[in-house]
Amino acid sequence: MKSYVEHANIGVINPEKTIRFLTSALPEWSVRGGGRYTNDAGKEIEWCHVGDESSYIALSSTGKGDAEDWTAEFTGVKHIGIVVPNLSELEERLSQAGYEVDHRGNPHPHRKNAYYMEDHNIQFEFIEYLSTAPELKNDYLL
Repeated sequence: MKSYVEHANIGVINPEKTIRFLTSALPEWSVRGGGRYTNDAGKEIEWCHVGDESSYIALSSTGKGDAEDWTAEFTGVKHIGIVVPNLSELEERLSQAGYEVDHRGNPHPHRKNAYYMEDHNIQFEFIEYLSTAPELKNDYLL
C-alpha cells in the first residue's frame, strides 16, 4: 500500500460555514459523521468530518478569530490543496455560492489551479491536472 494523506484537522469558529464552502466546491463530498463533545475545560465542541470514502477535512468548533493571511509569515498551514476533475465547473459552483477566486497559480501546460478563501480566512487550492504523466503533472521548471 502506498502512503497518502487521509485527512486534515482544522479548528474553526463555525463548522457550518466551512461545510457550506466545501460542499459547494465539491458536491460529491458530504458530512461523513459528526457530533458534540465536552472538552477538558468544560466547553462543548461541535465536530464533523467532511469528505468522501477516501479522504476528508475534520472540522471542530475550536477556532478563535480568523486564520492568518496566507501572505503573512507564520508557522502553520498556508493552504490545503484538493485535486478536482474540472476546475471550471468548480469555479462556477463557488461563484453561484458567493465565493470569488482569491488568485490563480502561474499558467502551466499540464495543470491549472485556483485559490479560494473560505469564511474563516482558510485558503484552499483546487487543482485540475491536464496530464496523468507524473513527470508532466509535477514539472516545476515552467
